[in-house]
Amino acid sequence: VAKESRKRSELDAQLLANRIALLKQEEEKAWKKIQETRRKAEQINTLRAENEAKVIAKEQMHKKKWEAARASQARNAFMKDKAKQQREATRSAMLESKRHLVREGREEQMKLERQRQEKWMRDMGANTSRATAIRSQRDNAKKRIEQEKFRKLESCRMDYENKVQQEETLRARTEALVSAMEKEEMELIQRLQNTQNIQRSAYQELENALGKSARGPPTSRGEGAMQESYKGSGIKGAASSS
Repeated sequence: VAKESRKRSELDAQLLANRIALLKQEEEKAWKKIQETRRKAEQINTLRAENEAKVIAKEQMHKKKWEAARASQARNAFMKDKAKQQREATRSAMLESKRHLVREGREEQMKLERQRQEKWMRDMGANTSRATAIRSQRDNAKKRIEQEKFRKLESCRMDYENKVQQEETLRARTEALVSAMEKEEMELIQRLQNTQNIQRSAYQELENALGKSARGPPTSRGEGAMQESYKGSGIKGAASSS
């Protein structure tokens, strides 16, 4: 009886040693899995941070390029309008100079004509017919002067209306350019926001996938292996025999 009791004790001790060894092995496996999981998580976090940094750098680069392009467009439009204004100013100055020369020539001709008429009147003497002719010539000269004055006023009025029309055309073109640039700016901002939303959705999908893979399989496999180890080691039989 004592020998059988000793054998049972030795068998229980052996079974207990086997269970302890299996438990240690499972613990070691669990810690290895924990370390591997932590290492993978660290790699994923590092990769995510690098990707986010790359995305931010790329967005900043695109933003700088877009701002540079927009500034270049605005600068080119400004220089184009400025050059056009300078051309218009030069042309207007040349036209005004020509008009001035024409006016001076006409005034000189009228002056010479008056001098000839005055000389003729002095030569004709003071008789009635000559006085009538002089009055008629004076009236005609006065009429021509009034006509020339009216023509000058009409020319000035037309010049002023032309300048007003040119300014209105330039203003309309400038407003159209500004409106087009504002529309382009809003489209680019909307497109950038859409791209950022797509990127955030992609990151969220990646995080969800990583979270599911990290929570599911390891726990179930560890628990199944632990249960199989307990069954093979005879823990249940040992407990009932004791």
